[in-house]
Amino acid sequence: MTPTREQLNGRPYETAKLYGMPHIGAKYYREHVDATKFTGDYRRCACCGKTGGAHSKHHEPPKGRGSSFILKTPMGRFVLLPALIDLCGSGTTGCHGDRHNGDLGIRWEWDSDEYEEKWWDGTLLSRGMKPNGAWLFEYGRYIFSKGDREWEVRL
Repeated sequence: MTPTREQLNGRPYETAKLYGMPHIGAKYYREHVDATKFTGDYRRCACCGKTGGAHSKHHEPPKGRGSSFILKTPMGRFVLLPALIDLCGSGTTGCHGDRHNGDLGIRWEWDSDEYEEKWWDGTLLSRGMKPNGAWLFEYGRYIFSKGDREWEVRL
């Protein structure tokens, strides 16, 4: 299912479909893109699994592509924020650096076309479920890629 041009509001589909997807290892503690914190007792890189050392919260899509996205649907308007993903390193080192320099790919895939359609038409969100929640892993998964290797990430 491809959302309408109006729904995309000038954003590429590949970017727009990342807004509102589930967090991994971090979350917003206020409804604001800069009010974030790590979750859990220890930090674990969502990409390589490394614990300890420097970690950071990566916004996916990156904040430079927009700090929020308004999804307009027949069921209402929903404000979607970038997912927060715990990655080792900083924006220039580790897996976080790899994401920023283009060596690490992250995309969201729905388990079925039906689930994707229910996202874009607002059915999933109109049930009172909040965007960025782990509940979305019941409907899809992240695909991480580095070089010629791809792997699935679910919680």
